[in-house]
Amino acid sequence: MAEENKEKTEKITKSESFVSVVTILGKGIEKIVSQIPEIEKYLSVRYSDFEIVLVVKKSAQEEAARLLQPLLRTVPCIRYLQLTDDGPIDIAMEAGLENAIGDFIVMMSPEYDPVDLIGKAVTMCRDGTDVIVGVSPLKHSLAYNMLRPVAQLLLRLADYRLPRNASHFRCLSRRAANAVTQSGKAHQLFYMRIQKTGYGFKTLEYESLCSKGRGFWHALKKLVKLLVFNSQLPLHLVSGLSFAASLVAFLFAVYAVLIKLFLYGVVDGWTSTFLAISLFAMLQFLILGFIGEYLARMLDEQSRQSSYSTVFEKNSLTMVDADRINVMESSTEAEPNRVQTARNN
Repeated sequence: MAEENKEKTEKITKSESFVSVVTILGKGIEKIVSQIPEIEKYLSVRYSDFEIVLVVKKSAQEEAARLLQPLLRTVPCIRYLQLTDDGPIDIAMEAGLENAIGDFIVMMSPEYDPVDLIGKAVTMCRDGTDVIVGVSPLKHSLAYNMLRPVAQLLLRLADYRLPRNASHFRCLSRRAANAVTQSGKAHQLFYMRIQKTGYGFKTLEYESLCSKGRGFWHALKKLVKLLVFNSQLPLHLVSGLSFAASLVAFLFAVYAVLIKLFLYGVVDGWTSTFLAISLFAMLQFLILGFIGEYLARMLDEQSRQSSYSTVFEKNSLTMVDADRINVMESSTEAEPNRVQTARNN
């Protein structure tokens, strides 16, 4: 059996593409770390150049130092990036993407995503699709399933269109990765930034290694964050309601004047009081509407800022090629690559 596996391995022709695999390490990383050698073995058989970028959150710093140090001595092509704090997975993914140097960047969670997804996603990407989105159905709670239709409607209004059951698994071409890292939207949800690059995407369906789905409160918190920080929709809705309310207040003011002019027996002072209240309410709603629009403009034009910082970066002691870069010596290559920007255009 071992000889058969060896023969199959030898028959695989290595690709010249430089592949980066990005993985996030938080609390309870022992299981994920144990899968790193398997990922390295898979990559070494199929690609002449590759790297495994491990982005470690602050909460896992001590555990990562203990578990990763032996790997750095024995497993080649590991880059260990330690962040200064704990943050959402989007920020950690952004850190990994910005530090990855491959022609294709695969972002995956080994506890959910099978290793063979790497090859499938890279192949799909080479065939002309710059963004590959993993899709895997999970078992969600009843409350989450009840929230989903409303959330989908709001997300569509916010122009956030991802396939149903989309996971964290992504594969990006180099030009798509550059577009994401150059956008400068520090508070924008990472997956929203990928969508906003304008590059087309395809889905890659697979069966997750873990069937546990998202919780209601986690999904609700993420929905609110996405709408507030990644879309001007809430501000525009509030502004629209403010302008509508100001119109209603103006109509009530006109109504109060008409009542005074054409009806008798109106209590003294009622018209002036009602008119003053209506006019002031109209002014307040108008002011709120304009403030909302200016806030939307400020959100859109916010200045660039770094969303993360690092403590240090470590590399494996053994590398496939110490001087490796994702630039080829020749201007063409035999292997087709329809998403490259510099060769075989």
